[in-house]
Amino acid sequence: MKNRKGFLLVLVALMVFLFNGKVLAADVEPWFVETMKGDEAILEPGTTTYCDKNFMVENMGSDTAEVHVILGNGANYANDMLPPKASKGYSLTSDYPLAGGWESTKGIHIDDARIVNSTGGDSKIKVTCK
Repeated sequence: MKNRKGFLLVLVALMVFLFNGKVLAADVEPWFVETMKGDEAILEPGTTTYCDKNFMVENMGSDTAEVHVILGNGANYANDMLPPKASKGYSLTSDYPLAGGWESTKGIHIDDARIVNSTGGDSKIKVTCK
């Protein structure tokens, strides 16, 4: 009987600890996600943002920037190298010629995209949702 009460007490304590951890974690903002301000965001290397419309990315730096665009649930994506001061427009379809992912998803409309600045240097990327 003593062991059973001790086990129940430990079980209840663990449940309270796990529940409180999940509740507190829900209030924490994800790391490295830049929010859109007026349909624009500036991405430092290693940061990301989301856009639910067609969008334009512009390399604001003097070095080549590496941009990863993850479309929808990640079934399709695009990896692009942008020269200095260059820009490129994207639409929320999965028809990019160099896109990876599943062939069965080609030609469909996608609800959102995640844009990642994967540059190792210091090139900033400006993202404009249209």
